[in-house]
Amino acid sequence: MYVIKGGCGAHHSASFQKSWPNGLENPVLLLLRSNGDFSVGDAHFLLEPGDAILIAPHTPYHYYNPYGEYIDDWMHIGLEDGEQLPGDLICNKPFKLGDREACSTLIRQLLWESAYTGERFLKQNTDALFTVLMNHLIAAPRENTSLDENTYTERLKDIRFRIQHTLSEEHSIGLHAKELGISESHFQHLYTAVFGVPFQQDLIRMRIANAEFALQTTDMTVSEIAELCGYGSEVHFFRQFKQYKGMTPAKYRKLHHAVTKP
Repeated sequence: MYVIKGGCGAHHSASFQKSWPNGLENPVLLLLRSNGDFSVGDAHFLLEPGDAILIAPHTPYHYYNPYGEYIDDWMHIGLEDGEQLPGDLICNKPFKLGDREACSTLIRQLLWESAYTGERFLKQNTDALFTVLMNHLIAAPRENTSLDENTYTERLKDIRFRIQHTLSEEHSIGLHAKELGISESHFQHLYTAVFGVPFQQDLIRMRIANAEFALQTTDMTVSEIAELCGYGSEVHFFRQFKQYKGMTPAKYRKLHHAVTKP
């Protein structure tokens, strides 16, 4: 794959309309930042900000925003001789993106690489970026994901990512439910639906995994590791680690050849 042309945050006036009665020779990816009225082949769709659509080659299409300014990120994708789009991509039908900004960033980087990267690294860099972009599009939430989960999935992923890297700080159902502006019970339901494990159990798993890594790779004391992993006391850490790993932190360190002070 290669970039033919594209743009990010492209603004068009309320009078803007785009029409290709015979389609194009290449696929076209559109990530909407405004509403859009689309006719693609024989189908008609009303799209919202956050929707995406990948239009296959030779597919007639027409679109505009009936409510005012039209805004999108877009890219015309070139295919090498004999190359085809991944078979599990959704074409000619809109879908919700799991992370629109990640896809926008990938489009922006592909445009930058196409414009400024020298021949030596251009194909390697664009191949890698296209692989990631296509995977994002394939993995985007589908129709069998509830609207409620779609609304909060990316924010929950962000929360979980931050927790993994700030385990020494306070983390609780109440704190993060408040961050999302939802009830604690709703937060617990959504967290379990998205990650397949309740919040509190997932938090303990993250703390234990972090403790295991520290025991194997550092010479920190057990007390220091307990604090690093967010435990208020060494006793609590000791009990929970033994419950999950079947042995004390000291025995775990000895079995896994931890680094010792010289």
